[in-house]
Amino acid sequence: MTTNMKAQIEVIPCKVCGDKSSGVHYGVITCEGCKGFFRRSQAGPVNYQCPRNKNCVIDRVNRNRCQYCRLQKCIALGMSRDAVKFGRMSKKQREKVEDEANFVKQNRINGYGPSSPTPLIPSPNNNNQFTGYTDPNFMYTSNGYTYALPSPTETPHPETPVTSDPPSYTVATTSPTTTQTAPHPVTLIRAIDLMDSVTFGKAIIDAHVRTCLYSKEQIDLVKSNLPTLELLEAFKIMTHKQLWAEVAEKITIAVQQIIEFAKMVPGFMDLSQDDQIMLLKAGSFELALIRCCRVFDVARNSVIFGNTLLPLEAFDGFNEEETHLRDNIFEFVRSLMTLNLTETELALFSAVMLIRPDRPGLKELPDIQKLYEKALAALKMEIGKSHTEDGELLNKLMIHAFSLQNLSAQHIVLLNKFKQSAPEVEFPALHKELFSVEGLDNS
Repeated sequence: MTTNMKAQIEVIPCKVCGDKSSGVHYGVITCEGCKGFFRRSQAGPVNYQCPRNKNCVIDRVNRNRCQYCRLQKCIALGMSRDAVKFGRMSKKQREKVEDEANFVKQNRINGYGPSSPTPLIPSPNNNNQFTGYTDPNFMYTSNGYTYALPSPTETPHPETPVTSDPPSYTVATTSPTTTQTAPHPVTLIRAIDLMDSVTFGKAIIDAHVRTCLYSKEQIDLVKSNLPTLELLEAFKIMTHKQLWAEVAEKITIAVQQIIEFAKMVPGFMDLSQDDQIMLLKAGSFELALIRCCRVFDVARNSVIFGNTLLPLEAFDGFNEEETHLRDNIFEFVRSLMTLNLTETELALFSAVMLIRPDRPGLKELPDIQKLYEKALAALKMEIGKSHTEDGELLNKLMIHAFSLQNLSAQHIVLLNKFKQSAPEVEFPALHKELFSVEGLDNS
């Protein structure tokens, strides 16, 4: 590895805890501490236990408090004993690291780095607050940082902003090192109007690539290793409650990345906090299903679950209704995969679903409508380039959008049925905030 490349990598914080990184270890950019922890966890049998609800904050301060959650985060990010070393990565992979390093540097120049944190979405001045993935006083992000929130007991002065200025958006232009910073809300929509579809589309694919749980290389690696019989048996003997808890945990990890994706969509963070929350509540599960296309193996009828490729039969602990929904979900995934969407089309379709103006409870409809039209125009343009032979592809995607909404609604119904039958099962905080129905979930 060249000295310049090593310096580029070390600009990027440890993906696990946010500390200063020292390089690519076991396939992921980490610090020396997390490298050593993962090495020790792979040296022999481990029996880590979480003292809480398997949703501990893993950051520079708290990383040693829960070995279980720390290891789960390492695995979710793609750490593996078999992962390739940086020196063997392709030119494209090296360029991706360089782009990320430039992204981090630019954010620090703009004042939005670890030394100047900004909340994930909301201030605690409404009943639908997003308090984050774990501790209600902190925001968790995929980069390992924990951002402090104002105390829920504090009532801000009506003329005083609850948070600092909104974060700047780094938008890819013709040069990968050139950035464009979107202005504050007063001029946001005008700036979005002036942003052409190419630039907007580049920003979306950049957000998608940065926030996918698995790279293509990681997916190929997991698919090349069949699950052990012991692991399959462990899933098959899970109780109904244990299976729900496991699935909820994995969905929550996926949703963390979807929230990070939303934050990078130009204009999203400048919508009202209430609208951000409503869009995420309505769209998170749908975006998770879209992303499932990347990790589903049609030939083996299996899906990547954590760091393992599991056949759908491994999830036999569900009841008849839940199994029917599972089968419908993966039938949808298979159907979407037959459209052969490119990674860019998948990203733009996700953006279109995220900022749909027909979601219930939205307030700033004109602003959301303009963002939606921008995303839709970018998707149309990309389809025109990549699928010239299929003039009906956009119509097919809109039909799939309708199916997504139905599956999401079914998921909420069955989730609340389960919660009513097993109120003692504790779900991750972010899961409870996103997937609830007023009047049914008061936890």
